[in-house]
Amino acid sequence: MFDSFPQENRRDTELVSFFTQQGVPPAQITYLRDKEATARRIQNSFNALLARARKGDLLFVYYTGHGYKTDEGDTYLASYDAGDEDVPGWDVDSIPISIERFFKGSRAFIALDNCYSGSLVESITKRSGRVSYAALTSSSADQSSTAEWTFTESLLAALRGKAYEDANSDGLITLGELADQVKEDMSFAEKQRAVFATTGDFSPQTILSQAEEKRDPRVGERVWVKSEGEWYKGQIIDADRAKSQFLIHYYGWDDSYDEWVRGKSIRQIKVKRSAAGRSVNVEWGVLSSSHALSGAALSRR
Repeated sequence: MFDSFPQENRRDTELVSFFTQQGVPPAQITYLRDKEATARRIQNSFNALLARARKGDLLFVYYTGHGYKTDEGDTYLASYDAGDEDVPGWDVDSIPISIERFFKGSRAFIALDNCYSGSLVESITKRSGRVSYAALTSSSADQSSTAEWTFTESLLAALRGKAYEDANSDGLITLGELADQVKEDMSFAEKQRAVFATTGDFSPQTILSQAEEKRDPRVGERVWVKSEGEWYKGQIIDADRAKSQFLIHYYGWDDSYDEWVRGKSIRQIKVKRSAAGRSVNVEWGVLSSSHALSGAALSRR
């Protein structure tokens, strides 16, 4: 029912490695991928992880994979066996229900990279439980999502304290700053509307990391770059003032394709913003989706 996802250059495994390197005990990480991530095992493993948490713990849930909506408007995250008889997948609305029931902590950060992922924001904002949430999604509740790793790359960069994620150059990367960067990345690179919301006392000013020093004001800028005669979407991630060169990461391409280019090969993007209430022309498109699945750390394929 759902296409498989390539195994190389998976950012979900990098995310798990990041938390391991930061000292999170293995017992506090659950990572399911490919055939491991059946609907039943996802739910059972998720509940077990929640039950092991202690008061004061922060829960982080991450999923990348297929998502779909039923004719009735219910949104599901596609488990490995989604589409089998009587297996719809992982119900998005069930995620906060499980958290409220089993989690002893008071804050949960959920990041979803899949089609219709914005449904999560609708699910948490209509609740008034004891847990405060931060939700960041790659698309709106009624939008498809591409198969690229743009969303997860931005998330990883913020957690790692990369200079190009520090938009205000204050040396700190906050949750709200991450959300703004993801929105800009998804809009520019994937033509998607990422969604962010917090509830309760989960502040957007929560600090995620200390940022590396930004060596040039243009670091972090999203640009068009001419390479081998073609123009590509990219982001300036470093700079060498002495050589007047910029290190470019190309959206949709592996880090091995990052390259240093001169300023003459860079074209700034022009963003047109319209005032609220103004009539505009809208171009519609259909996006394809072929993702892997991860979460809490749960992962598929």
